[in-house]
Amino acid sequence: MAQDISALIRLKKFTVDEERRKLGELLGHEAELTRREQALEAGVKREQALASADPTGICAQSYGRFAESVVRDRARMRDARAKLEAAIARQQDVVAEAYREFKTVEILQQNRDRRTALELSRKEQIAMDEIAANNHRRRQVA
Repeated sequence: MAQDISALIRLKKFTVDEERRKLGELLGHEAELTRREQALEAGVKREQALASADPTGICAQSYGRFAESVVRDRARMRDARAKLEAAIARQQDVVAEAYREFKTVEILQQNRDRRTALELSRKEQIAMDEIAANNHRRRQVA
């Protein structure tokens, strides 16, 4: 029976590890999205500097279309971030639940081990008491 629960413990631990890996992937996607947002903002500043520094005004004319695309990109990134944050929250809940299940089974095994150790100790004490009682009887007879 103890072997059955140790297999269950390994399975639960594997499940926790897999769910943590999935959470890590989502957090990696979030970091990548943040990097893309920062690159977009750096591009905006760069284009603004070019448009304002251009004496011919050619860059300023094309800046309008660039600004429109930036607005669309920001909206897409905002939507993506909202979806990603919701997915991260759900995955965190999944990880927490998997960890609770793992700890429950692990504590069950610890309790079983403790009960087994107590039972063994009790049986050893009974045997030692029997030996002591036999020695005492022999001394009384002799």
